[in-house]
Amino acid sequence: MVTAALVAAVAVWIAFTIPPHRQALPVFDAGTVPGVVHIHTNRSDGLSGPDEIAAAAARAGLKFVVLTDHGDATRTPAPPIYRSGVLCLEGVEISTNGGHYLALDMPASPYPLAGEARDVVEDVRRLGGFGIVAHPDSPKPQLQWRDWTTRFDGVELLNPDTSWRVLAAQPGWSAKLRLLNGLLGYAFRPVESMAAMIQPTGVLLQWEALAERRRVVVMAGADAHARLALRSGAELAQGRYVLPLPGYESSFELLSIRVRPEAPLSGDAVTDGRLIMRAIRAGHLHTVIDGLASPAAFEFSATNEHGTVHEGDEISAAGSLALHVRTNAPPDFTTVIHEGIRTLAAQRGAEDWTVHATGEPAVFWVEILSGGRPTPVTWLRSNPIYVRGDRPTEGEPIHAASDPVSRPLFDGASPLGWAVEHDADSQASVNVTSIGGGKELEWAYRLADTPGTRQTAVLVVDTPDGIAQFNRLSFTVRSDHPMRVSVQFRGGIGPGPEDRWQRSVFVDRSTQVRSVNFDDVTPVGPTRTVAPPLEQIRNILFVVDRTNAKAADAGHLWITRAELQH
Repeated sequence: MVTAALVAAVAVWIAFTIPPHRQALPVFDAGTVPGVVHIHTNRSDGLSGPDEIAAAAARAGLKFVVLTDHGDATRTPAPPIYRSGVLCLEGVEISTNGGHYLALDMPASPYPLAGEARDVVEDVRRLGGFGIVAHPDSPKPQLQWRDWTTRFDGVELLNPDTSWRVLAAQPGWSAKLRLLNGLLGYAFRPVESMAAMIQPTGVLLQWEALAERRRVVVMAGADAHARLALRSGAELAQGRYVLPLPGYESSFELLSIRVRPEAPLSGDAVTDGRLIMRAIRAGHLHTVIDGLASPAAFEFSATNEHGTVHEGDEISAAGSLALHVRTNAPPDFTTVIHEGIRTLAAQRGAEDWTVHATGEPAVFWVEILSGGRPTPVTWLRSNPIYVRGDRPTEGEPIHAASDPVSRPLFDGASPLGWAVEHDADSQASVNVTSIGGGKELEWAYRLADTPGTRQTAVLVVDTPDGIAQFNRLSFTVRSDHPMRVSVQFRGGIGPGPEDRWQRSVFVDRSTQVRSVNFDDVTPVGPTRTVAPPLEQIRNILFVVDRTNAKAADAGHLWITRAELQH
């Protein structure tokens, strides 16, 4: 009787708290293609292989998926291919010291991408990829994005994993009950229950500040694994204490991005892959929570005397601006047109709606909020239309200097003051070789391929008097293959091991002048001071290790000039 009473109580609870069925919407042709980005397969920490994932996507009504397994971008991505009628594209999710970064539409990297977020963003851009900040507002520190000064291309303003983590982290019983309702309701209406737990983005202000200066594409990431970890550690790695939840098909029915390609898909995977990626790069897409209502249809345009543009596009400011929205949103949903973070206009049941703005430079975007719920949820979020005026081009910071002062570190004749360091199994050497009419330092290294060791090779130059008179290091360098070198400053205050600060630089076969500004370096691990105590810096290091190199990697690097400057 007690069991029956408990079962009855749970049934009543579920009956009163389970979210309603998603609404079926009338369709009009908006020329969009539904798909999902940020999916993990069994090549990293996902449950299934690409064939099973594509079949699930087909059942959910998707036309394309972008698989983004965890990696360092050195694996050559598979070419675009149709599986079960779904276009499958491959990217990679890269772990950095400042969060995770999705790299799409990029060839294999010649060296592992890792380390500081700014370096990974720079490398992805150099390789021609399109980079998206993943789950930037996650409550989990190692997943949270921390460098908003980098020139990334896009950002996930919606990630279901982040929503559920946010709910779990909120104080009080209200959030916990909402999470419990979602878990119980998943057994009966999985998609609707997940949709009811979606949380608003926590990085809207950061995105809006960037969008005022440059284009930043916004989208959702499914972050689909189909593996719910009940524990972490070795048991998780072995597949134990893992539930196949939420399933791929449920995740694909929960949300999608609707991409507007410049031409209909042809059925040729390579051609269609280019169409999809060009549209994503241009921001010709919007995000929809299909678990609330589907299939979504939406158009957003802006018109002034320069013409008409659509979401993701830029237009020059000129006179009055007409903003037009067309959608099949349910009648009780509210359409909001935003100017930056300010609400410009809002209307309920806006199927075909035009709003006029002054035409001053601004960023306009559309949000459609669900109706009939205690807490409205963003059903649809557009990419913005950027109205631009005359503005300076955003570029790299300029470090001004007056009355230049310099101290050479290489005398152009001998390796005096230079040495090498390496782990017990790796190798390194430094010599002076002739080039043209002068000399250059030649640093040769080979990292070990010994499991369980920290392979490292270092070129060291002494600075016994510190470097307090200067504000940057400048050097002319080339290497025998594309690589990243960590320029580090070693020293510190007080007893104990010396601290280090670093800035990574890219070098390749072309001779380049590189400068490292001292106010641009960051600590290597825990340090006693955030900024390097310049008067206490005793060595400058050029480091190759497993951050941006593989085991057994070998190479040569040549330096023709190295000097401290102010």
